[in-house]
Amino acid sequence: MKNLLIKLYLSYIRYFAKIQLKKINPVIIGIGGASGKTSTALLIGKVLGSKFRVKEGKGKNSETGIPLNILDIDVDNYTIKEWLRVLFLAPLKIITNNKKYEFLVLEMGIDSPKPPKNMEYLLSIVTPNVGLLTNIDIEHSFNFDNLINEEDELKRREQILNLTAKEEGKLLKSIDSNGTSIVNLDDSNIKDLLPLKSKVVTISALDKSADFYISSIQVSEKSFTVNFIFLKDRYSLNIPKPLPKYFAYSLLETVATAFVCKFSINEAVRLIEENFSFPPGRFSVFEGIKDTTIIDSSYNSSLTAAKGAIEILKDIKPGRRVGILGDMRELGTLGRVQHEELAKVILKNLDFVILIGPLTGEYVAPILEKNNIKFKKFET
Repeated sequence: MKNLLIKLYLSYIRYFAKIQLKKINPVIIGIGGASGKTSTALLIGKVLGSKFRVKEGKGKNSETGIPLNILDIDVDNYTIKEWLRVLFLAPLKIITNNKKYEFLVLEMGIDSPKPPKNMEYLLSIVTPNVGLLTNIDIEHSFNFDNLINEEDELKRREQILNLTAKEEGKLLKSIDSNGTSIVNLDDSNIKDLLPLKSKVVTISALDKSADFYISSIQVSEKSFTVNFIFLKDRYSLNIPKPLPKYFAYSLLETVATAFVCKFSINEAVRLIEENFSFPPGRFSVFEGIKDTTIIDSSYNSSLTAAKGAIEILKDIKPGRRVGILGDMRELGTLGRVQHEELAKVILKNLDFVILIGPLTGEYVAPILEKNNIKFKKFET
C-alpha cells in the first residue's frame, strides 16, 4: 500500500510539473554525472542569467525535487502534513504561477537503476534540449549490487561502472536531432555513448580534434588557469583560487553550453571569471591561523572528487599536508576497494590524516599503518 501511494503521489506532482513546463516552454539544460553537477549547474545558470531569464534547479535533482522546483513549491520538512500541502498547491500553481523564463537549468541525479530513482524516470518529467555529463564514476553503487553476480571486487566494480554509465548515458541518448550533447571525450564511459542522435560538441585534453581542446592546466595557491583552443583560436580562463584539475572539464562544459546558447567564447569566458563561485562545502578555500590554508570540500564525496581534492595539495604552497577524511558512503560491496584506492592517493600526497567513520577506519587505516603514515581515526 505504501509503495502504491508513493507511486501515485509522484505521478501526481509529475503531471502538474509537465503542464507547467508546457505553459512556459523553456530550453531545458540537463546535467548528469557522478560529481560536480551542482557547481556546473550553478555556473551555467549564472552565465546564461546575464542575458536571459533563467530558472535553476538549485540542487533539487531527484524524482521529487525536479517537479517541485518546476512548480515553485518548497518543502520545509518531510512530514505527512507538508506533503498534503503539496497536493493542494500543485494544481493551484498551474493557475497562479505565470513566471516566464527562457532557460531551465537542471541537475539530474540518479541513485539507482530502478524507477523512480533512475534517469529514465527523470526523463519522464523533463525532456532536455541540451545535455551534458560531468563524469562517470562509482556512485550509490549499493543500489546496483543485486544486479551483479561477480565475486571479484575489481571485476565487480567494472561491471557496476558499466551499469552506471548506461543509466547516466540515457540523458544524452534522449536528446533528439534538434538538441545538443556536450561530450567529454576523455571519459571513456561518456565517449562510448557516441554516436548520438543529437548534435555533438566535444571537449578533450587528449584529442586535439575536439571542438574545445584543453592545451594546458595551471594550478597554484592563488589561481587555476585553463588554456584551450576553439576553432584554432586560443583562449585562457582564469579563476582566482586553486581547483582540482578535473574541474577544467566543468569550466569548458560551461563555455560550450554558453556557446550553444548563442554566447561568444570571449563573452562566456568573461562571465565565468566574473561570476565563479561554489556552493558551501564544495572546495571552499580559507586562510587559517599560523600560515595555514584550509580547503573545505566536505559536502559529499566520490573517489574522483576525493582524489582531486587531495592531489591538489602538491600543486599549492609547500608545507605539511593534512587530510580530514570521512567515509565515502552508499558504495555497498565496493566499499572496500574504493577506500583502498583512496588510501593509495593518501600515501602519495598527505603527511598526516584524521579518519572519520567506520569505512575509513576499517579499510584505509591498515594501509596507512603498514606504510608508516601518521593518522588518527574516530567512529564519529
